[in-house]
Amino acid sequence: MRVFGFVMLLGTMCGLGCGSSAPTVKENLPPIAQVHGKALYRGKPLEGILVQFHPLFDMGSVKFIPEGKTAADGTFAIESGHKGAPVGEYAVTFTYPDPSYDPQDGGTPADRWKGRYSSKDKSRFKVKVKEGENQLETFQID
Repeated sequence: MRVFGFVMLLGTMCGLGCGSSAPTVKENLPPIAQVHGKALYRGKPLEGILVQFHPLFDMGSVKFIPEGKTAADGTFAIESGHKGAPVGEYAVTFTYPDPSYDPQDGGTPADRWKGRYSSKDKSRFKVKVKEGENQLETFQID
């Protein structure tokens, strides 16, 4: 009888430990949608503005801040490793990194705007990312 109990316990443990593996990151990630936009500072494009989307919803177990950088014409695509952003609402922030920053030095590059547009809690820019392709209205940063 003891052997039977041991075999049952061993079988139960294997059933809990064996079988399907934990969900992968891709399975935990909300649906991703492509996001493109344009940011102008005082009506003009600036290359290198860091555009970050801070989620105003629960993204689930995978946490990240979707981001992209502006090209010379002010356009950007959210490309933070996922080719887009999860569907949902975001506060959008902007940082204009100092071009003299060297990643080899470590730390965070200085913001030439001194944090004026980088607070998600004070951001006046909000967007809602929907399924499919998202072409956002131009952000007018003053």
